[in-house]
Formats: sequence, structure tokens, C-alpha cells
Amino acid sequence: MFVMRYWRTSIFGNSLLRTVRQNIHHSGVNQLSEPSCLQKDNIRYNKFKGHPYVTYDGVKCWNCQTILDIRPCLFCKNCSIIQSPEDQNLNYFELFNINVQYDIDTVQLTTNFRKLQNLMHPDRFSNKTEEEQLLSESFSSLLNKSYTTLLNPLLRGLYMLHLGGLSIDEDSITMDTTFLYEIMDWNEKVEEVNTKESLASLKKDVDDMLVDLYTELSKAFSENNKNQAKLLLSKAKFFSTLLEKIKDKDVL
Repeated sequence: MFVMRYWRTSIFGNSLLRTVRQNIHHSGVNQLSEPSCLQKDNIRYNKFKGHPYVTYDGVKCWNCQTILDIRPCLFCKNCSIIQSPEDQNLNYFELFNINVQYDIDTVQLTTNFRKLQNLMHPDRFSNKTEEEQLLSESFSSLLNKSYTTLLNPLLRGLYMLHLGGLSIDEDSITMDTTFLYEIMDWNEKVEEVNTKESLASLKKDVDDMLVDLYTELSKAFSENNKNQAKLLLSKAKFFSTLLEKIKDKDVL
């Protein structure tokens, strides 16, 4: 709990945020490959509930070898050098200091994202070493991908399954026959629609279906019902794809 509190005050507290910004004037680093957000041999997650809890494997600052005792660590507390997101195996929720749960405060998510993106933006590292610039680009890319994922209710649910080692592969889910017939019916409706009014009405129907599915999905995750979550996400993925077809459809 101390770890999360320290992170909140040191990054998202306004006065301390200014202090951090003033301390990024050092150099040095190893080249970073594409960030990896989840490596289970170094980090364990409490599947769907609460904050992730972490098992450290002696992660140290690449520059001065000081142990990184907070997560996520953007800059070393000793030498103030930017750190590697890959070495820390950060998950998306952890990156923004929010609980691993389906229902999140998207306003707070956006606020945290903007603060972090401003702090880690590559433009701030234009006069640094090539290695530091690479780390900044990697961190910035991870922030964008994480934010996009958590902001989208479908992608957020799929990511939570991923954290639990699950997916919605076709061979792992058995759809009931009724829903399979519904899929055919919905596809036919999209093909047959021929006016702007009917297209708008169809879009509203699909939007309503997604709202209901995400409400059920929230309950499934809160109850840690992974099988139900997988089924609901499969249905939500279908309706999300259908919604894109509707948006792209040209009506004469």
C-alpha cells in the first residue's frame, strides 16, 4: 500500500510533479526494444479485483543500479534518469495508478494520461542522449496504447481477460444456438437497410445492445465470473464490429 501511495503523491501531486520535472537533466541509457506490458514470470496479478500486487526480481536503475522501489517508476530517485517500462513489466492499470477492475473513472484516467504524457513526451528529451530519447518514445507509445485500451469498454474487458491468462478464441467459447441465429438476423438487417432513417434506427439498436452487454460485463467481472465475461465479450465484439459496418455503410 505504501508503494501505491508514494506513486500517487510523487507523480500526480501538483507540487511534487513540478519537482520531478525539474530533475530530468541527466543522461545515459541502454537501447530499449518494444515494451512488454505483461510477463508472468516476473509479476503476479490478482486477476480481476483490486490493485495488482507485485513480486520484484531486483529491478534496478539501468544507470546507477539503485533499486526501483516504487511502481511504476518513471525516473530514478537517485540519478533522475528516465527508466525503462519494459524492465518493469507494467500493466495498463498500474501505469495509470488505478485499480484492476472493469468499472473505472474515465475522467480520472484521462487526467492521469495527460499528466504522464506531458511528462514523458519525446519533445522533452530532444537534447538528451539517443538512448534516453528511445526510452521516452517507448514510454509515450505505451501510454497511448494503454489509454486507448482502458478507455474502450470492449478493449478494457479483453485486456482484463489477458491479465488473467484468458482470451475469447473461438475454440474456447460455446455460443448458444439462439445467439448464432441472432447474428444472422442482424447481418441481414445491415445488408437490407436502404434509408438514412432506418440506418440511424439500426445504429441506435446496436448501441443499446452494447450498453446492456457492458452492464452485464461489469457484473461478471465484479463477481469474478470469467466464463460469463468471455461469453459477453464475444457478443460485444460481434456488435462492435457490426456497429462499424453500419457506420461505414453508404445509403443512397
